[in-house]
Amino acid sequence: MFEVSRITLATISAAAIILAVAVYRRAPDRIWNRLYAVHALAVAGWTLCNCLIQWAASPAEAAFWIRATHPVVAVVICTCLDFAWVFPDRIRYVAWPRRAILYGTGLLFAAVGFAPGLLISVELARGTVLVEYGPPFVAFGLFTVVTLGWADYVMYRKARRLRGLQQVQVSYVLTGLLVSQTIAVITMVLLPLVWGNAYYSRWGSAAYIFTIGAMAYALAKEHILGPKVALRRLVALLFVVIPVLSIAFIALTLSEFFMGTQSRYIVLTYMLVGLFMGFVIYPLHTYVSDMISRPSSAQNDPSQAFELSTEAILRTLDIDELMERSVEAISEMLQPDRVSIFLQDEDTEDYLCRIGRSAQDGQGLPANNDFLPKRHMVVTAAAHSHDIINRDEIFRFRSLEVGKPLADALDRIGAQMVAPLRWEDELIGLILVSPNRAGEMYQREQIEQLRGMIPLLSLALQNANLYAEVASTKEYIETILREMDSGVIAADGDGRIFLYNRAAERMIGINRENVIDQDLEILPTIIAQGLRTAVEYKRARSGNRVDLPRPGQSSIPLACSTSALTSVAGQRGGAVAVINDLTVIQQLEDEHQRAERLELLRVLTAGMAHEIRNPLVAIRTFAELLPTRLDDEEFRSTFMATATDEIEQIDQLVGQLLSLSKPPTAANEVIEVNEICQSIVRSASAQAEAKHISLTVNLGDLSVGPIGDERRLHQAIVNLVHNALEAEPQGGTVQITTEQTDIADDGERVLVRVRNLGSYIPPGKVDKIFKPFYTDKPEGTGLGLAICQTIIEEHGGTLEAHSQPDTGTEFVIGLPLLATARDHDGRVTK
Repeated sequence: MFEVSRITLATISAAAIILAVAVYRRAPDRIWNRLYAVHALAVAGWTLCNCLIQWAASPAEAAFWIRATHPVVAVVICTCLDFAWVFPDRIRYVAWPRRAILYGTGLLFAAVGFAPGLLISVELARGTVLVEYGPPFVAFGLFTVVTLGWADYVMYRKARRLRGLQQVQVSYVLTGLLVSQTIAVITMVLLPLVWGNAYYSRWGSAAYIFTIGAMAYALAKEHILGPKVALRRLVALLFVVIPVLSIAFIALTLSEFFMGTQSRYIVLTYMLVGLFMGFVIYPLHTYVSDMISRPSSAQNDPSQAFELSTEAILRTLDIDELMERSVEAISEMLQPDRVSIFLQDEDTEDYLCRIGRSAQDGQGLPANNDFLPKRHMVVTAAAHSHDIINRDEIFRFRSLEVGKPLADALDRIGAQMVAPLRWEDELIGLILVSPNRAGEMYQREQIEQLRGMIPLLSLALQNANLYAEVASTKEYIETILREMDSGVIAADGDGRIFLYNRAAERMIGINRENVIDQDLEILPTIIAQGLRTAVEYKRARSGNRVDLPRPGQSSIPLACSTSALTSVAGQRGGAVAVINDLTVIQQLEDEHQRAERLELLRVLTAGMAHEIRNPLVAIRTFAELLPTRLDDEEFRSTFMATATDEIEQIDQLVGQLLSLSKPPTAANEVIEVNEICQSIVRSASAQAEAKHISLTVNLGDLSVGPIGDERRLHQAIVNLVHNALEAEPQGGTVQITTEQTDIADDGERVLVRVRNLGSYIPPGKVDKIFKPFYTDKPEGTGLGLAICQTIIEEHGGTLEAHSQPDTGTEFVIGLPLLATARDHDGRVTK
């Protein structure tokens, strides 16, 4: 027994030293941790002195260590009261006069250890040290009782006043003090006074392991259990340990009774009993703990309530409803006095209070003008933190330089915890949770539930914002479609109309209610065909001009563009048509055409006057000389030749004007373009050889020709070839090529290119060469290209000119293939 007590005291002393170092290193700038370190080291020294007393080899050595314990105990007592004054709500020591009185009194009573009458007798007997104390010990005992009683009173007052984690911390320390002090007073004061010896005094110092253990738990444990949870676990442990130990004791007692202590089977019995205890205690303790902690109903089950709340939050897409559900879930889960959610404002980047819930009214409060600037200390701390900011943990574990300002900032906004809402590593919001409405601390399970809710709420918030953006965009697009002047019609892959705006309703004259979800056949044929073609062939056509007949009204000129819609999400694609009313544009075009006709008439009149006047001047001159020179035979022959030439020139001019103004013929024959080109090459080969010009032709594979007047088209191409031969210098090259192309917007066309490599038309003249009477040739009327353009436009085609200094000049004729069907290879057929 003697050896066991000494080993126990040495172990407790070592444990006290370890706790002192560990707690001090946890937060070395806190006065609580410093006082605790001194207090725990003093307890270690006290316990070590008691151990050395048990190891004493003589009464004198024992007396020395007994006297040494009194100064050490004085330090234990004084640091205990000093600790009670500041923990856990002060970060500075109390006023120095009070501490001076405390430690001065402690120093005075520490001197009791050196008082001559302290020890009456010391003897080594019965395996321990027996001590009889004198009157000074009574004074020291009174000092101990009064000082520790004062510390207990201070901690009791704080336990009544403080709330939350601080109250729990004080409760643990007060419990440890009462347990340790009760054992110490009994073993070190009362029993020595009553029995006159210190047989049990060594266990008084050992009992202080409960105090320093409770203090260390309150100071350094990251997640402190609430008193109720700790009590349930203690009860569960007692329910398990007491019966199991009782069974083990009975089993060992019976084994010793029947087999004797010297039996070789007794060791095996001990091993079996130990295995039984090891296999039974843990599962039985787990079962009992679950039984005690199990809620009485599903409504009181926090985990189930948490799951239901998170499911409701994830299903919510309306942001206002999401905020309401979130504060409701947090209020149910944590029971705080108030919950507020702040969201970042996109413009200012500050954080505005979107909603709050107060315990007094229990109602969701609307967003108010409260806000946290983006540079607020709490916002900055949350932006750099990926976890919940808990004021209690800040005050316990962070340095004073950082923790004190942050704790003050949290106090100013009334927040006990701040949960950052993050998305893609960006702080998008904050959840501010005030202290618990009942003044209790937030349990670890509650904080874990809040921690688990943060990413879900962030996700739900992003979903709600995305949904709001989509809804806003949809509303914006619907507003545009509703207010725009262009008609928009959209159909799905099955030809069912799902979009039909107000402008389309106005143009087509069919009410929207009669069109939506109907087949395309309800639309005018020309629009329905365009949409159906886009759906089936996935081809876009833009700018098709159509005249939409309306019963009892004049037709409306429209521009109809169709485009295929891409298939998404397993749905068949559709098509969309955009139609524009060209009535105003048609009127403007008519006015423009009238103006162009007037301008053309002016140009033609001036050109005709100029071209006709010159021959008439010559004829008039000869006519005026005729009376005086009538008998001159040479004059008469010259006059006749000149008059004939000038009249032929006027006749040629009139013929060209008639060709320019000739209305389109009703010819509707398929034109063999390649044959026309070959014929022109044959007829112009002599002119080309005379100028030593290479006239080449490259004919493409034309599956079908355009429809129109072959003679007129022949005239247009001949004019272009003759112009090219005239413009090309000697030794040059003139090329004629044909090809068939398929242009997305214009359909299939035949292209005829006439290129001469040695000529160049400046950009400023390219736009003028197709105007009547414009020419830079010394001879010519300037009507050739104008006639060519007129003929090509009669066939629905285009005539373009391109000229570059290094590649020469090229005229391109584009003629549409007016086909009515396609063969199985997709080629145009007539």
